[in-house]
Amino acid sequence: MKILLFLFCILSSSHLAMARDYCNGRFAYCVDVPNQLQWLPEADNGDGRHFKLPNSNADILVFGSNTPSVFFYTDSDYLKEKQHRYKTGMTVTYERLKDKTYTVSGYREDGQVFYHVIKVNNGQEVVLHLNYPESEKTKMTSIVKQMARSFKLH
Repeated sequence: MKILLFLFCILSSSHLAMARDYCNGRFAYCVDVPNQLQWLPEADNGDGRHFKLPNSNADILVFGSNTPSVFFYTDSDYLKEKQHRYKTGMTVTYERLKDKTYTVSGYREDGQVFYHVIKVNNGQEVVLHLNYPESEKTKMTSIVKQMARSFKLH
């Protein structure tokens, strides 16, 4: 019994060491933040936060917004408009539009890799942006997967 308790404690603590939740009260979303990322201060308006990977040029950002364009579209129409915008000026290599979530990745005009998740609900959007040089793709893969899988709008 002690061995099982010991293993449970080790597994639980290792999971906790791998990520911490960032939850935003203003826009009601959460995301797991891998432990290798540095937390930068939350935005003054409370909409989100940047994260930094040491010795990297990656731009990692999560935020929410009430943009005027959101109010003039249904949630579905807004995501379709976003989908159209991404296909103009960027090279899209993956996209998925399902329910109220649009996930898209590819290459920006400057050659950087992007992976974005946009979720909408009743005129609000929450966005997970991961942008990084292609040379950092290997070290960013696990960060992208963990953050994208855990990104939830509540």
